Amino acid sequence: MKVKNPFVIGHYVSSEYFCDRENETAELVKNIENGRNVLLISNRRLGKTGLIEHVFTSTDIAKGYYTFFIDIYAMNSLNEMVYELAKRIFSSQVKRKKNFAEQFSAIVKSLTTSFSFDAQTGLPSINLSLGEMTQPQTTLDELLECLERADKPCVVAIDEFQQIVNFGDGNVEAILRTKIQRLKNVQFVYAGSQSHILSNMFNSPSRPFYNSVVMMKLGPIALDVYTKFAQKLFRQHGKDIDGQLAEEVYNHFKGVTWYLQLFMNEVFSLTERGEVANKDVFEEALHNIVAVKIFAFEDMYSRLTEKQKMLLKAIAAENDDNISLTSQAFLKRHHLPSSSAVQTAMKGLVEKGVLTDVAGKKEINDLLFEDWLRKG
Repeated sequence: MKVKNPFVIGHYVSSEYFCDRENETAELVKNIENGRNVLLISNRRLGKTGLIEHVFTSTDIAKGYYTFFIDIYAMNSLNEMVYELAKRIFSSQVKRKKNFAEQFSAIVKSLTTSFSFDAQTGLPSINLSLGEMTQPQTTLDELLECLERADKPCVVAIDEFQQIVNFGDGNVEAILRTKIQRLKNVQFVYAGSQSHILSNMFNSPSRPFYNSVVMMKLGPIALDVYTKFAQKLFRQHGKDIDGQLAEEVYNHFKGVTWYLQLFMNEVFSLTERGEVANKDVFEEALHNIVAVKIFAFEDMYSRLTEKQKMLLKAIAAENDDNISLTSQAFLKRHHLPSSSAVQTAMKGLVEKGVLTDVAGKKEINDLLFEDWLRKG
């Protein structure tokens, strides 16, 4: 598939538009081929999803395995997770296997399902609503049985896996671990961004998932690697980008892949064929990508308390992840109230998802929001 702008945002297209991750790809493929369940940890927007999709479409995995991917970041119950898995299994397998709809109904008996047929493809689609999922544990057993009977090994990737600790269904960790450990034809890739939660889940002897995975940590792509990737894509389309601009973009966004792609997408659109994008375009591109989100930023900001606003402005002004937000020097520099008041504001911002915990440090979750705060 060819695209007009090669800096693709938000979804995986093909290896042509995927930057590096050669070592991580090889490691994940090796773990899958050797029957290991994997925990993949990285900060948000560093490319966990893209890596998983890249591996799932690689020749060896695509030929030898059935793969399924679900994202549970916005889910609040086992019911929702099982519902999404049911849809993914059906929609994926019905395209591959004749009579799969009938096989699915024969195994997954806890669901009252009906099927309709696509007028163009002739393929059946499942008619299922979340309200029909009345026995999620039973349905999960049946879905896993469906995968156990598959004629190829299956790999299920669950993104933002730490979200299960917030499910209101009792001890979901124990429920899942009990069901998963008996499987012979199904492997799992658990991915997530809250490293402290995931480390507790998988490294604590008192937790159900203890010692059940191989752990992989995903860091930023190296500056020189991303610069060469960006220059290659520009040149393939009759354009070019100065290495100094690529470095400035990389440093500004701390090597976080999603922001790099978004920014380069805008720079590419501002560069005519035969031109070289240089540092002069940086501010224009930054203004354009922030401007699209101003309404959302203003709305989010208006919902904060005055102390939360003061703290966020101070963090943005410092632009330093290593500062102590409760140190006297920080409080004094930004005319903040007591450290206890800052702690309260910090807690509220974490609960609202505005701040996130990265290796014990509190950072503004959205780097574009941080830019907006800095200039506001």
